[in-house]
Amino acid sequence: MNDLPDPVRPRTVSVVIPCLNDAVLLQRCLGSLRAQQVPADEIIVVDNGSTDDSAEVARRGGAKLVTEPRRGISWATQAGFNAATGDILVRIDADILAPEDYIARLHRAWDAAEASPGRRVVGVTGVAHFELSGAFTPLAGFISRLYLGAYRRAVGSALGHHPLFGTNFSVRADWWAEVRGTVDFSDPYVHEDMHLSFAVRPDETVWFQSDLVLAMDDRALRGARQLAVRFHRGFYTVFHNWRHHPPHRRLAQRGLLGRRLQEVLTP
Repeated sequence: MNDLPDPVRPRTVSVVIPCLNDAVLLQRCLGSLRAQQVPADEIIVVDNGSTDDSAEVARRGGAKLVTEPRRGISWATQAGFNAATGDILVRIDADILAPEDYIARLHRAWDAAEASPGRRVVGVTGVAHFELSGAFTPLAGFISRLYLGAYRRAVGSALGHHPLFGTNFSVRADWWAEVRGTVDFSDPYVHEDMHLSFAVRPDETVWFQSDLVLAMDDRALRGARQLAVRFHRGFYTVFHNWRHHPPHRRLAQRGLLGRRLQEVLTP
């Protein structure tokens, strides 16, 4: 049973799921969302050119289907966010399983974020736990923390705040409406979650909620080549954004450099 109190602030939640040939995984993902103790107000599946029956699975699963023919998760995420009607836009992957209290915990995370002093919270990001099998099962927690912890520390040091994590993040719809015209999603090689994180402005931040957890298929860990490509895309995304958001200026604007250096570097 869910022992969490009801959300303090009324809000609507749209869940956006980019999908490319993930029919089997999408079916179980949608099943876990249908089983939520506090349901999402809207579930959107963005078909990004699937050749399997992902679109039919989405329809049968009660999701709103959006078609985005331009290949790339950045295009798919943008299309889903633009089609969503909720106050909070949640971005998850098709290969996740959501615990039955996930949406309830998401509401509570936003309650805490919106009540916090300081910078305006425009996004809430959680974590994921890899579904490992066989001899690796006992190591699932350690590998998940290592993989995601490295991402948060490395990218967070460049951003000056927690990065959004593509498998499990949400943003305010009004913030998305403000920044979407400034974020270029035309390069499908960027990690769209990291790329969008650079749109967080100096007076804004991202809230990290460690107990907002999703189970995630372990395919991201399968094969050295795939891991190498993921890391290369990560470095590519950071350096791509540093052309417009150089780290010295970004960190100075957020008050994370010494006062004198901040005065010199901030225009």
